[in-house]
Amino acid sequence: MSKAAINDLQVLIRKLQGERQAHLDAIADIDEAFGSLGIEPPKRRGRRRGAKKTVAKKTVGKKVRRKFRTTATELVLGVIKKAGAKGATGAEISKAWRSAGRPGDAYNTLGELTKAKKIKRRPLKGKRGSLYVAA
Repeated sequence: MSKAAINDLQVLIRKLQGERQAHLDAIADIDEAFGSLGIEPPKRRGRRRGAKKTVAKKTVGKKVRRKFRTTATELVLGVIKKAGAKGATGAEISKAWRSAGRPGDAYNTLGELTKAKKIKRRPLKGKRGSLYVAA
């Protein structure tokens, strides 16, 4: 930078520092006037520039992957084959899933088996849900 630019920058900084001090003095006068009237000065909103914002980190327990004797596919296919030609409803499969101690529902596995064409899905007439039959 040239000396002229540096000098101009120094003059500007001194001017801004003077204006800042004038504003701080005015704020102090306002606070003093509020104090003499018995009024609580308003709280500062927001955070100061340059102040670090601290955020509490969430502590999440690590999920433990569990092992089961039968795979999810074997469990679902077993329930459907046990039901025979009439098939098994999604609710029946979910009940067997929960009784096996598995978390969640069996619907992901049902979708995979349907996509792989190992089972067929048929809507229940007049009811919610589906009927699953071995393909």
